[in-house]
Amino acid sequence: MQPERAVSEPVQLTLQAAAQIRGLIIEGVLLPGQKIRQVDLADRIGVSRSPLREALRTLESEGAVTYELNRGYVVARLTPADLAEIYRMRELLESELLRSIVKPDKATLDMLGQYNDEMIAAVRRGDIAGVLRANREFHFAIFGLSPMSQYKREVQRLWQLSEGYLIWWWQLPDVTTRISQEHKQIIRALRKFDREALVELCDSHRFGGHEAVGIPLGRPD
Repeated sequence: MQPERAVSEPVQLTLQAAAQIRGLIIEGVLLPGQKIRQVDLADRIGVSRSPLREALRTLESEGAVTYELNRGYVVARLTPADLAEIYRMRELLESELLRSIVKPDKATLDMLGQYNDEMIAAVRRGDIAGVLRANREFHFAIFGLSPMSQYKREVQRLWQLSEGYLIWWWQLPDVTTRISQEHKQIIRALRKFDREALVELCDSHRFGGHEAVGIPLGRPD
């Protein structure tokens, strides 16, 4: 048993480090184009340099960071065209997920309402990281109703790449009220188990993100 544990522990440290770095990127602590100072980052997340380097290689393969000559690792900087591709991919994949969901039970519907309430509470206390987390949990609880695991994995990767570009959007007037109302409409469609209405609502909801970051896409038909 000891050799198996010796192999799994470094892998677990790498996965944990990658998750922590993703969180720092999503929450805007590490900004697009910013150089990653490995010594400082290792101290911040509490890991040694070896699992940190492996974590950065993992994130590079996902597109979250890039390696630049003479600079080292930097947070990936996405152009409007890159974001347009990501949002188009999200539209296609998420729509398929939503069309394949099973009917949610009362506990799931109640949980979605709770995530929406947590989002509003986080906005009121100025906790943008909490806002993003609650919003993400809301949507991935719905995606979790689908059996399509490969689609869910790719949608998660796309969210991780693009979510940090929406941080400032939550500070605009009336955005939170609109998002909360749209979340409640989504919950009502789920309660009725109207999957086509759900797809349409989520397309419109996602389009608000297009507008927020200036993505050159037309409104979904």
